[in-house]
Amino acid sequence: MAAHHATLDETSGALVVQVGETVNGAMLPSRRLTSNERAYLNAGDVLQVGATRLRIRRPADAIAPERQFTHDQPPPPFLLLAALVSVFALLNFAERWITVDPGGRVIDYLPTVLVSLLGLAIWCGFWALGSRLFRHRFDYGRHLRIASSYFIATSIVAVALPLLAYSLGWAFFSRISGIVAGAVLWAMVFAHMSLMLPSRRRFLAIGMSVLFVAATGLYLTRNYQTNHRLFSELYVSALAPPVLRVASPVPTGRFIDDARNLKATLDARVKDDDTAASVGTMMSSG
Repeated sequence: MAAHHATLDETSGALVVQVGETVNGAMLPSRRLTSNERAYLNAGDVLQVGATRLRIRRPADAIAPERQFTHDQPPPPFLLLAALVSVFALLNFAERWITVDPGGRVIDYLPTVLVSLLGLAIWCGFWALGSRLFRHRFDYGRHLRIASSYFIATSIVAVALPLLAYSLGWAFFSRISGIVAGAVLWAMVFAHMSLMLPSRRRFLAIGMSVLFVAATGLYLTRNYQTNHRLFSELYVSALAPPVLRVASPVPTGRFIDDARNLKATLDARVKDDDTAASVGTMMSSG
């Protein structure tokens, strides 16, 4: 700030700010005031001079009514957090056991579980530092509850939708499992940000929704341009026990006919790939 940065004065019943000889000027909600510029101030205006913000309120101005104080919820109990973290670790262990080697030793999976727990701790610490910065409180327990709950929900979605697709014979559920899991993770980030900035919850909800819709649209568009279909998954990859199968089996003749009908589509795809490769070769040689 300059030695005589700005002057407040009353002219004909109106409050006026006069900016002095300064490099940085002053800020109003609607515009920036430069050196030697003056402007009229209205009730409720916020004048920023340097790092100081002044809200204009004269004795005759009406005061906003008192708002009801919202008490913060108590931190989640320790047993609840311990249960959520334990379920999170067990799900990571089970996923590793199923996808890698079900016959391996338990000790071989411990590094993966420990790394996932360390990642969870760092993730929650990052958001807790944000809460400390914006709300002056280190809400580690609340952020831990949010993260562990949503990560558990993501694991359930990743398993439940492919199993549902296998059971009902509807591949669509398996194909959208990645998008649904992404939506759960998106909601987790929104929950973290809402805890950190509760007064901006509505703005955050609109912004996160728009970003998710845009990201999903870009993902589907890229898949369609690359694979000529919206989803990259061709068939249900989950092989659950046959007892979970509810849908009627496909007759052998129908399966063979459907496979035969794919020949024309596959031939056209191979022809397109060959044409693109030939054009690329000609361009590189030219």
